[in-house]
Amino acid sequence: MQHFTATTTGRPISIDQSTESQVYALFGLAMGITVAGVYIGSLYAPTLLHSGFHWFFLIAELALILTARLWVNKSPLNYLLFALFPLLSGFSITPLILSVITEYANGTAILLNALSATGFMAASAAVFARTTSWNLGVMGRGLFFALIGLILLGLMQMFIPGLRTTQFELMLSGAGVVIFGLFTAYDFQRVAQMSRQGANPIMLALSLYLDIFNLFLYILRFMLALSGNRR
Repeated sequence: MQHFTATTTGRPISIDQSTESQVYALFGLAMGITVAGVYIGSLYAPTLLHSGFHWFFLIAELALILTARLWVNKSPLNYLLFALFPLLSGFSITPLILSVITEYANGTAILLNALSATGFMAASAAVFARTTSWNLGVMGRGLFFALIGLILLGLMQMFIPGLRTTQFELMLSGAGVVIFGLFTAYDFQRVAQMSRQGANPIMLALSLYLDIFNLFLYILRFMLALSGNRR
């Protein structure tokens, strides 16, 4: 679970259309590369599932996020690493997708419903962000601390067996859906209205990608906890 926020300063200023178009083009490219990563990962599923190699992909993803500010302005390295990130994301999410399909009798339906719900929520967030008169930037600090709390609760759930209940999973995943739903609207508005200083299309596209990727993960977790039927 990660989130990356592009840097902005000062009051919101509309960016030029070409920059905004580039952000969405990069975002669409990242989504397409993720699908390709899942497909390639599924071809080597036994290796990913039994060797634990998917942990390498997760560590590499985290390393790319933590070092993003070092490479995001260095062309063509920035485009190469930006493309590498969703490919690694596709690899790392493949075991989860396969386990949902194989371990749950209604896993395929839940997976499709989660994808549909993610698309609907992302589209709704985009429309809200572009039409509201509210400045969603005021949510930034609150969302950051909410994300930290979500991460801490997730770590506690991993190490405390008593927190691995259906009720706690519903609460945690539900909170994740709300937080990343708000993050998505927040970052859509940042794409449309932002300061020219520090703006970078790759950073904005990466931030938006992480919002929606994590939104999908939490929606999937919520649906599995709510109606998953294990075989």
